[in-house]
Amino acid sequence: MNDDIQVWQIPLQVSLKTVDGYLACLGEDEILRANRFKFPDDRRRFVVARGALRHLLGNHIGKAPAGIEFGYGEYGKPFVRQAFTAQLGPAGSLDILPHEAFQFNLSHSGDLAVCGLGRHRKIGIDIEKIRSIGRLEMMMERCLSAAEQVLVKAARLEDQSQLFLEYWTCKEAYLKATGLGLTQSMQRVEIAASRLVHVPDDCAEGWQLHSIAVPEGYIAALVVAGTADTRTDVPVKAWSHPDFA
Repeated sequence: MNDDIQVWQIPLQVSLKTVDGYLACLGEDEILRANRFKFPDDRRRFVVARGALRHLLGNHIGKAPAGIEFGYGEYGKPFVRQAFTAQLGPAGSLDILPHEAFQFNLSHSGDLAVCGLGRHRKIGIDIEKIRSIGRLEMMMERCLSAAEQVLVKAARLEDQSQLFLEYWTCKEAYLKATGLGLTQSMQRVEIAASRLVHVPDDCAEGWQLHSIAVPEGYIAALVVAGTADTRTDVPVKAWSHPDFA
C-alpha cells in the first residue's frame, strides 16, 4: 500500500480526562449524538472515536480539530466541509487539494476503532468485534450470496458467526467506500480469495480489498478505489491519545 493511504488503530478505553479532552473539540451535532446514547460506555466510544478522527484530520489538513466542519453526502458519508484542504506531499511539499481528493472513513466496534485516510482514492473501512450472531441464517439470507451461504453453512457451527462477520466487514467497507451505504444490497457484493469479485453494475471504478491486522477478537477490512495495488496486507499505525492538560 503506498503512502496515499494510511490506516490508524484507535483504542477507545481511555481515562475520563481524555474523554473530556476529545469532547471539547466536537461539534454541536456530534455532542447531540453523543448525548443520545443510553449507556455511558457507548457514549465514551463515540466521543473518543470522533475526537481522535478530528485530531487525525487536523494533522493532515493543517487545521485545529475543533475547527473542522463536516459535511455529509446524500447517504450520510462524511467529508471535510471546506473549499480546500492542505497537507504535506510525499517530499514534504504542501499540497492543496479539493475536499473530494481527500478521503477518510471511520469505524468502531467494542473498544477499538480504525480510521482510513486517503489522497485521491476513495476508501471505506469497517471493524467488527467477533461475537455470536443471533438469527444467523436470516442474516445470511439477507447479506450473503448463495455461494457465500454455502461456505458459511459448511463451516463448523462454532465458526459460522466469525465467518459471516468476515464477509460482513468486507462488504460494509465496500459500501462505505462507494458512499451509497446500505442503499445497495449486500448480496450484490460477492467476496472471494481476498478480493471483491462481483459488485453492482453501476460501479465505474475497480476496487481492491485489503486485510487489516487488528488484535485478536476483532475483524477489519479496507476497500480502496483502483486496481493498481494488489497487496492484501496494509500497515496499521497505532494512534496515541494526546495528553490533555
